[in-house]
Amino acid sequence: MLEATEKAVAMPPQRPRFERVQLNTRVRVEIEQTLQRFVVDHNTTVQSSVDLALAEFLEARGYRLPRPDDDGRSR
Repeated sequence: MLEATEKAVAMPPQRPRFERVQLNTRVRVEIEQTLQRFVVDHNTTVQSSVDLALAEFLEARGYRLPRPDDDGRSR
């Protein structure tokens, strides 16, 4: 139990949760090794890195990702 003189450490805010699915794929060894180095260097995760990379790849090719509050229709 914390004494009155001790301060509790606040938990970091939770990241927004998105529905996720398993994406089974294989990549070249060199890509996996570079990705692992990137993850360590930038204190991130493989999941976050791959998610962002795919989103940027698709958007650059005209496939707009819907926002969580977007119903997917064009305005």
